Amino acid sequence: MLARFARAVLMVRSQQLPQATEFYHAGLGLQVLRVTDEWAELGADNDMHLSLQAVTTEPQVSTGYSPILNFEVDDMDTTVAKCVQMGGNLDGPIQYPAHGKVAVLR
Repeated sequence: MLARFARAVLMVRSQQLPQATEFYHAGLGLQVLRVTDEWAELGADNDMHLSLQAVTTEPQVSTGYSPILNFEVDDMDTTVAKCVQMGGNLDGPIQYPAHGKVAVLR
């Protein structure tokens, strides 16, 4: 049996869990599946889940580099604007390689 990638888990500061959940829901359109005080699970149409785990200690969220998540969106300009309004920051200009637009947000 082949493994099937099912979920990515991001560690977020406890006080930022509601904002992070809203960012992925309203900013990127992921569906909120479950939310508790310590956990949020969001889903996409392709059965991929993004879980947000609230943590209280800095080492749990400071591992050097954060994971890189790649999302395909229908309307790049609207999505980037929405994400920036919600606290995301563009990491450099939007790029226009041959395969389509690419934006990096933090």
